[in-house]
Amino acid sequence: MELTEILRCPKTGNKLQFEQPSSTLLVEHSDVTYPITDGIVDFCPQSHDRISASYNKVASRYDPYITASSISAKIISRIIWGRQSDRDTMQEVLSLLPSRFDGVLLDVPVGTAVFTIPLYRRYSKATIIGVDSSMNMLRKAKMRLQEQGVNNVHLLKADAANLPIRDAAVDIVLSMNGWHAFADKRHTTAEMKRVLRKDGRLIACGYVKGDRWLSDWFIRHFGVRNGFFTPPFFTFDELVSQFQDFTIERKDSDKSIGWFEAVNEATRT
Repeated sequence: MELTEILRCPKTGNKLQFEQPSSTLLVEHSDVTYPITDGIVDFCPQSHDRISASYNKVASRYDPYITASSISAKIISRIIWGRQSDRDTMQEVLSLLPSRFDGVLLDVPVGTAVFTIPLYRRYSKATIIGVDSSMNMLRKAKMRLQEQGVNNVHLLKADAANLPIRDAAVDIVLSMNGWHAFADKRHTTAEMKRVLRKDGRLIACGYVKGDRWLSDWFIRHFGVRNGFFTPPFFTFDELVSQFQDFTIERKDSDKSIGWFEAVNEATRT
């Protein structure tokens, strides 16, 4: 599917078209345009929020921490998050996705795509849209995709609470480690519901409060202060309850990390 068949202008709702050569994205019947930087469409070029600034700063050293790829990182991760088992949480989440897929998948926030590259390589016939508010994280993802020869992932800098995607255009929304960072959680939830088709699936994971005091303390005194996390935060049941009109098919947690799969059952009017 062509990318312009999926996207819409987040300001006007109008259709989009690429200018040739494709350095700018034009909005039909409007003088609004969006720049394309390093192959990444920037839907919020004037945005300078604290969350995106914080992730821009750490993008170059983000992967070793989030993957706990060293012994010291593993120890720190275990102390902070206090997982009870040796299960790989990210692999637990990714196992909820189908082994084959040729539809439209929205990954928000896509981050550096460090966990999803092997999956997207298998989804060669799918249309994948990766959204993040941090341009530096997106640049890291772009480099990784190019190195791995993955050509069907379109990267967008955009606000999760005002997605540049048409109604009911997406089959799967994947949201890994995003909920605790999203500044406007209510509108982000509404947007995910809006862009998902009926019977579309949401697969999400992230920090949940109330299961471990050390994790909660770390979030309050490090994550929030440094701009990586944004309150309000939810217990696992509170997080899942945000998705009214969804059917929760699977859910699980390991101390302060929870994940779930939900189906959009709402019929649009």
